[in-house]
Amino acid sequence: MMKVLITGVSGRVGANLAVQLMQRGYSVRGLIFPGDPKTEKVRQLGIEVLEAEIGDAEGVYRACDGCEIIVHLAAQMKQGKSTVQKMVEINAVGTLNILEGALRSSRKVESILLASTDQAYHPFVAEPTTFYEDHVQKPIDIYALTKLMSEQMFFTYQREFHLPIKIMRYSSVVAADEPLEVLYPAWLDMFINQEWTMPGRIPWFGADNVAEAKRVVAAAMQTPNAVCAITDANGSAWGLPFTDVRDTVQGTLRVLESPSALGQVFNMVAPSSTSLVKAAQLIAAATNRPYLEVKMPFLWWFNVANHKARSVLGYDPQYNFGDMVQSALAFRRGEDIGVVPV
Repeated sequence: MMKVLITGVSGRVGANLAVQLMQRGYSVRGLIFPGDPKTEKVRQLGIEVLEAEIGDAEGVYRACDGCEIIVHLAAQMKQGKSTVQKMVEINAVGTLNILEGALRSSRKVESILLASTDQAYHPFVAEPTTFYEDHVQKPIDIYALTKLMSEQMFFTYQREFHLPIKIMRYSSVVAADEPLEVLYPAWLDMFINQEWTMPGRIPWFGADNVAEAKRVVAAAMQTPNAVCAITDANGSAWGLPFTDVRDTVQGTLRVLESPSALGQVFNMVAPSSTSLVKAAQLIAAATNRPYLEVKMPFLWWFNVANHKARSVLGYDPQYNFGDMVQSALAFRRGEDIGVVPV
């Protein structure tokens, strides 16, 4: 029986991947940071739990020891009130510790997987853009930068030590009833009044649009439980590639088990990008949240191509946003939709 280490095992991808691996006959060990409130839930799934900070090299080495497969999912996605140094420690130094742990394992590592992100492409674009794996990566925030650093560390350890690396770029993964809980005005507020316009940052959508964007968001915040149908000033819908966790896990399993994935990068994303107008219509029809048209002074629409994963791995994502909404409703009714909630 092959042993798999999953970092970030308490997250939506990690927990669901662990369950699928155990059903396939793998033994799963999960690395969890001390004090994670989800630790007991992970243990109840039958996962061997080892607690250590991802920045603790010796703790990570112990977690890696004896594992033939390593899936590195753990990361800090939002900076919040932490420092950039802390984010680099978790995301970049943590990746370095995983790679060093793979070299030190008492068993030969057959595959070591990294969960990276579409944000490394710089998907904040005012013109409709589709990103392929060979697209130039131009991160514009510390999270995306640390993920690009992690990718480059993986490639370096492949060249220097012949580690059998595999890289996946995820995009906006949702699970359980989360599809019903997106597109609140507070989501826009977070971007417009915090992340995209923090002191000293150059707003990617143009400094001349900031005042109008703030005005539109302030108006939307008057209906805090609204579902926002977001367009630009001309009525063109914003669009993002929301991805169902079941598709993410299916693709990750294909990467893990495919020799053709060695040394490769794969976009592991939804069938296509989702119109935020269509998404809002679906959510409003399925819930009691009021539908709100929100016209921003700029467009944000991007897609991430999954052609390579389809052709090389046989990746076949099944869930568009309408399917996700129906699954979310079933989940709220207490039905089994094949997802471990986290």
